[in-house]
Amino acid sequence: MSEGKASFWQRHWFSVAAAVLALLVVGVFGYQYWQKSQIPVVKQMNDFTLDNIDGSTFTLSETNGKVRLVEFIFTHCPDICPATTFNMAKMQEQLKAKGLFGDKVAFVTITFDPERDTPEVLKAYADKFGADQSGWYFLRGDQAAVEKVTKDFGIAVLKQPDGSFAHTARMFLVDKDGNMRRMYGMASDMDMDNMLKDIEQLAD
Repeated sequence: MSEGKASFWQRHWFSVAAAVLALLVVGVFGYQYWQKSQIPVVKQMNDFTLDNIDGSTFTLSETNGKVRLVEFIFTHCPDICPATTFNMAKMQEQLKAKGLFGDKVAFVTITFDPERDTPEVLKAYADKFGADQSGWYFLRGDQAAVEKVTKDFGIAVLKQPDGSFAHTARMFLVDKDGNMRRMYGMASDMDMDNMLKDIEQLAD
């Protein structure tokens, strides 16, 4: 190496190293932003308030800053609803192992059968599946309040003569800012590996 080139590197090595480091940092954060941008915003969710089974009031905006997985159920459901909650309970444990559940990720279960799903019934349902209620909210409200939320999420609910419900079999991923980002199937249609990847990506 010539004396001139050696002198240049001696004088400017720190500036060059700092520039390279800055490019690496920008690249890492740029890649993370690009990853998040690959999950499109479906819609901005309207805020809502419902009753938590612990007697407190739950407002969606109060959990902003966390990624939320939202399911709609009725506890007398014989198949899809309990299978979905069971899968969520498994995901809960996986997210706990990664240190995300409760701190960066919350689960939200909303009943559209408040007449039968009293706080006591919902609590028994939550306990049955081992739900950690420090990060998993079980919500109910009067019929009008629940209908407003189901319509905002695009859930169709039709009460049957026998008291059961026909309903849209969808669950939803809401990001830290209250944007719906994904819609998933329920029960056997849940691809839990991909769901966990989405959750972790948005929680990062």
